[in-house]
Amino acid sequence: MWEEITVSQYIIQFLEAKGIQKIAGVPGGTILPLYECLAASNIHHILARHEQGAGFIAQGMARSSGEISAVFVSSGPGVANLITAIADAHRDSVPVLIFSGQVPLALKGTDAFQELDTESMVSSIVKKIYAIEDPTQIPIVLNEAYALAMEGKKGPVWIDLPKDIQMSRISISMETFSNEFSIQRHFSVETENSIEANSHSIHEFLKQWNEYLCQAKFPLLYIGGGAKKEYKRLRELVNQYQIPVVTTLMGLGIFEKEDPLYLGMMGMHGTIGANEALGVCDLLIAIGVRFDDRAIGNKDTFCPDAKIIHIDIDANEIGKIRKPNLSIKKDISDLIPFLLEDRLHNEFAYLKKSRNEPILNQIQTWKQIPESHPAKELILGLAEKIPNEDHFILTDVGQHQMWVAQYYPFSKPTQWITSGGQGTMGFGLPTSIGVALSHPTHPVYCFTGDGSIMMNLQELATLREQNLNVKIILMNNEHLGLVKQQQDLFYGNVYSGSQFHFHPNFSMLCAAFGIPYLLWENDQNQDHLQTILAQNGPSFVEIKVPSEWGVYPFVPGGKSNQEYILELVKT
Repeated sequence: MWEEITVSQYIIQFLEAKGIQKIAGVPGGTILPLYECLAASNIHHILARHEQGAGFIAQGMARSSGEISAVFVSSGPGVANLITAIADAHRDSVPVLIFSGQVPLALKGTDAFQELDTESMVSSIVKKIYAIEDPTQIPIVLNEAYALAMEGKKGPVWIDLPKDIQMSRISISMETFSNEFSIQRHFSVETENSIEANSHSIHEFLKQWNEYLCQAKFPLLYIGGGAKKEYKRLRELVNQYQIPVVTTLMGLGIFEKEDPLYLGMMGMHGTIGANEALGVCDLLIAIGVRFDDRAIGNKDTFCPDAKIIHIDIDANEIGKIRKPNLSIKKDISDLIPFLLEDRLHNEFAYLKKSRNEPILNQIQTWKQIPESHPAKELILGLAEKIPNEDHFILTDVGQHQMWVAQYYPFSKPTQWITSGGQGTMGFGLPTSIGVALSHPTHPVYCFTGDGSIMMNLQELATLREQNLNVKIILMNNEHLGLVKQQQDLFYGNVYSGSQFHFHPNFSMLCAAFGIPYLLWENDQNQDHLQTILAQNGPSFVEIKVPSEWGVYPFVPGGKSNQEYILELVKT
């Protein structure tokens, strides 16, 4: 039996069949046909106050659940406003399906009202964009786009829909309708410098892995966000092989701070122990990482004496920055059972005791270097007030982000969400909304700065409207803190464009949005702080922070990770 339905009806039924329960968006004229069908569905729509906010709300749902989310925007300014959030999702491998309206086919290329060439504008920040010109493409495109967003290295996929296409009718066989939703299209990327993951290549990889490990005097694991889903087995791997480990910003929480083999976060604001270990290791085992500049510093002086093993799901990342001695393109979930085999462990074990003693002694020496910073006491004081139940910690981008990364006692990586590759100010508030929508029983704590909070401040209205359990912790130093810090260090204290000369009254602002507010000082209002963080619904805590506080250690751009600055030298 055949039935005719509109493209918009098909899209909404497809999303429902895939388990999409919430969609963020901002409607406009060119996407109203899709919104008309959305209104008749069981999907809950979250009306953001800005398209960038909608994109980050979708990110929050996807980042916290690991599943695909969706966002709807109109053409022209709707597309342009969304781009920042999607660029952020692309860099951090977040699976989002974007549906944008477009002017009717007959008007494309005529500079019609709210027309933009979406395809050319967004092609570099998504895994793929589909510019639909034939309504019969929709069943295949939707299945392909959904599979592609989750295939391999996850990421956003964009579908651009002319208004007349949305209203077009397509014939659907009702007997096969549900089966069409399960069609899968698979994609693969191959490069010459990556060992493909078949049984023979895995055997060869493991043989060379074991040879390198047995030869190494100071092996070191370098773990990133691409491996966080396997944090339990990675902890087992480190314990089994007794190999020290460092992580990237995105890999925080994979190892607990108290683990004696964990040296902490590496890179620009990494620990002394992590960065020193990178300078002396002779075997670097990189898993789920991109070798990005904020993590490795100067690529030419990074791990100068180390052989490199690189394991990554994306072959394009292997050899892009540093050429490895051994690599394999494979999801760590598929490879780690082999790495934990007793045979490999037993072959390596006889070398472990004699070799590891000096390594462990050196690690303890590095860990004795004090981390004296007033922000540490502040962050740990806040952590004590946060209930121990499951919760999420998010940040915007700036000094507050680095202080949280350096000092917060993460117990698992799934509770930590931040903007990594793009470092997008304005990320925190709307992304926290998305996290809370996906996990309504889990408190969400969003650390932000007075620069970042203003970039998507309008989403306080969305937060209040949805009445979500998001606690905003504003660390206010009345500056763009990281910019000021670099001006202190390298630009002769010339604070060009980094100081705010007008300071909003956040107490009155919160009152306008109907959100409870507290001005907190570390030695006061302890009971009030506990109360405001524990109550249901949104709340806002402001903390005044001296603008003289910096983030240290600090590795200047272009320097090696061992050329860190420990404090601002006053002249």
